Formats: sequence, C-alpha cells, structure tokens
Amino acid sequence: MLAPDGFYTLPRSADVAFADHTELTACHYSVALFQQQQERLALALKGAQMGTWDWDLSQGSIVISEEQERLLGLAPGEFDGSYDTLFTHLHSDDQATVRQTLQQAICLGQHYGIEFRVQHRDGHTRWLSSRGQVFKDDEDSSRLAGVTLDISEQKRVEAEIKLQSQRERLVTEIAQRIRRLLDLDSILEQTVASVREFIEADRVIVVQCEADMSGQVIQESCSSAYPKMLGWAMRDPWSVGEKFLAHYKAGRGLAVENIYSQNLPTSQLGFLEYFQIQAEIVVPLLQDETLWGLLIAHQCQAPRVWRMADVRLLQNLATQVGIAIQQAKMHRELTLANQRLRRMAYLDGLTQVANRRRLEQYLDQEWRRMSRENGFIALIMADIDCFKGFNDRYGHQAGDDCLRLVARMLTRAAKRPGDLVARYGGEEFVIVLPNTDLKGAETVAEDIRLLVRGHRIPHESSTVAKVVTMSLGVASALPNRGGSTASLIKQADEALYTAKNNGRDQVQVAHPLRED
Repeated sequence: MLAPDGFYTLPRSADVAFADHTELTACHYSVALFQQQQERLALALKGAQMGTWDWDLSQGSIVISEEQERLLGLAPGEFDGSYDTLFTHLHSDDQATVRQTLQQAICLGQHYGIEFRVQHRDGHTRWLSSRGQVFKDDEDSSRLAGVTLDISEQKRVEAEIKLQSQRERLVTEIAQRIRRLLDLDSILEQTVASVREFIEADRVIVVQCEADMSGQVIQESCSSAYPKMLGWAMRDPWSVGEKFLAHYKAGRGLAVENIYSQNLPTSQLGFLEYFQIQAEIVVPLLQDETLWGLLIAHQCQAPRVWRMADVRLLQNLATQVGIAIQQAKMHRELTLANQRLRRMAYLDGLTQVANRRRLEQYLDQEWRRMSRENGFIALIMADIDCFKGFNDRYGHQAGDDCLRLVARMLTRAAKRPGDLVARYGGEEFVIVLPNTDLKGAETVAEDIRLLVRGHRIPHESSTVAKVVTMSLGVASALPNRGGSTASLIKQADEALYTAKNNGRDQVQVAHPLRED
C-alpha cells in the first residue's frame, strides 16, 4: 500500500513478523558472540596451562575444565564429578594440606591459595598452584570456584637458583677454611664430606698421583653400603690414562654416566666392579700446572646422568683445593726454613751441638722446672786436655775434626731426651742433666772420660797421654733450696779447674750448694 508520503506501508501482521525476526537475529548474534568469547577464553586458559573448576556447595556438584583435568593428571573425560577423584594423582605428602586448605576456605568463606604436586601416569611430577574463593549467590546457595596453573618451570628455576646459591656458599666455605686452616688433611677431609652430601654421591675420594700416574687414595667419604677405598694403592687407575692427561692438565673434568659404555679392558672393569662403581666424575687437582691428584665422585647404586652443574661444582672446589695444596706446600717449606733458622740460631756451627746461647736458655728453663718439681739438676763441664798442642801439631782442620768427634761422643753419653750437650767455648763443653743428683752426674762424667780415652784419638803433644783425654768438673743442686744457675756453673767450673790442676784426665766433684 502506497502511503500519502510516497512510502510503502506494510500490513499490521507484517510489522509483527519483522519485529520477531529482528529479535531472533539479535538473539542468534548474542549466542554466537558468547560462544566466540567462550572459545577465546578456553584457548587463552589452555595456552596459559590454566584450568578452572566450580564446586556448587549446596548441590555438591563439581565441574572442571579440560585443562584442569589434564593438569590433575586425569585422562580426558575421566573426571566423574566426585570430590575424591580430584585427589587421584595428588602427591601423598600434599593431599592432607590441600583438603585442609579447601575446607578452611569453605568454613570461613574466604580466598584460598595453595601449591601442591601431582604425579602423572608417566612418572614425572608437576607443581601446580591453585587460587580461588567462596561465592554466595544467596543465603542458601554458595560455590567454591578457582583456577589452577602449572608452575613446574617456576619451581625448577627456583630450585636451580637455590642449588646455585648453595654451590656458591659451599665453594666460599671451602675457600674460607683454606684461608683459616693450614692442615691439608683437614681441608681434604671436609671437602670430600661436603661434596658427597651436596651432590648425593655414594663415594667421594681424593687420589694423590705419582709421576708414573699411579696413585693412592688419601681421603674418602663413603656410604656404609659400599666398600671403602681409603689407603688403596691404584697402580693403573683407568681415568688417568694418556688420553686424559692433556684434558686434566687444562683443568677440565670428566663425567662418566655408565662405565659399561666405555669399552674398558677386563682388568680395569674388574677394578671398578670390585668397588661397585657405575658412574663417576673426575676432576684434576693441580699444583703449579702439575697434576697433583684427582677429586673423584662415585655413583655405586646405578648409572647416573650427571648434571653439568655438579661437574662445575667439583671443578670450582678443585681450584680451591689446588690453592690449599700450594698453601700447604708453602707452609711446609716455611716451617722447615724456620726450623733450620732455629737450629742455626741455637746450634754450634762446627760441632752441631747446642751453642752457648741455647745452653743459657735451657739451663734457666730447667732450673725453674726443677724448682717446681723439687728435683735435682746437675752440670758437667768438660775440657779437652792440651788441645792447643793438638792444633799446633796436627793443624786446625784436624782440630775441628777432633771437636766434632768429641761432641758426638758426649751426645751419645747424654742418653736421656732431657739431657743437653752444648759447646761452651773453644775446646770446652757443658752437659746439663735435669733430675740428676751429684752421684748420678759423676757416673755420667766418668763414662764420658772413659769413652773419649777409649776412642784413642792420637795426641802426641799431650802431657797426659798419647791419646786425647778430658778433664771434667761436676756440680749438682736443688733449685728450690736457693742458689742460681750462675752459682751452679761456677761450682762446676771450679771442679773442672781442680781436675786440671790435679793432673787432668779425671773427674772432680764440687761440694753441694748450701741453703741460703
């Protein structure tokens, strides 16, 4: 029908039909848009490895997404809506905590958040993080809804960071011990124990190598389930063959995951089987670019795929141990040098017995000790008879030889560890005898006289005999009754003077010191 304004008008029934068609089209559009949004959400959740779940608390029904099903280790369509099915593959150590967390959220009507592990059918474990809250539709209707996210990679990175931090701390601790300790054995002992605990090896050893590449196990930390190697001599350790030497000298390590994949000779394989070694890490211990030894970790229970981080840890520790080896060597050399210096400071250069400085120090030390212990201390002063004539006849070289020989005889006669022989000057010697009374000292002096005379060193210029003889003066005292080291020396010297005046080649005894 043509309207007055020139437009066509529809009948009334046509108007209604058009309106219904418009509403239907809008409805179809809304449904399509909703489905599209749902698909996008599902793809986004799947891409993020995020699952969703909705628990109608009033009805007791649970709905989870396909991704949630996969995250929980369930097969597609395996979830039957049961609460207990959610826990099918949860790690046994985490189940109680997850149940408690969910029940607490329901009771308090609050948010929840929890991390837990799921053991999948293929054997690997995944870490999941679940977050959600309770929603109340009305007084009688509520639901618990949330999302679950796979955080396994995050946990792996966190664990690696933690391990790296622990490795760095371990290396730092070893370095600090090295700076604090000079005892190489203690450093090696602590190193093998720390390494075995940290990398969970069955055995960790240190082998000190010889020039021919044989070696000996000098330190070990070993599980009680496996045979010990400490002290074992390794004549032909397979991991120190020629092909490995350049590798070790460059400071690089060797990781063997399975000894049976190395095509080893029967003899070497037998050695490894005897100690139940199935896998190992070997790193060199270098001293001035020389192969000093090896730090070795063993896996005995089964072959093992070693992590590169474990190899690097042992290499870092080997570097620190190398510093300790060098430090111990320097300390040992310094100690020997100091000992030589002390000997030079306290020994007579010609006779190699104590010099006068050492005599005075030792006599003062033993005088105080005998005073505390209420013991005697004796002194023998001995002089080679007519020694000037010996030098004049035989020469000073022969005279020096005679002094050295006499000094050795005196040392042999002063048998106890506490006795001290010293050169007092020229041809004169002193013997300090702690815990010795006058009678005992006289006996020692007579033994010395007979020993020297019996050696029959020719002395044609002597007025006493045609052999070298000695005159000796003996004195003894109880230090806690008074007197001094000076008075004791004076008494022994006076007794020696008496022996010389009485014809030489004899022992004279001084009178005991009187109490003050």
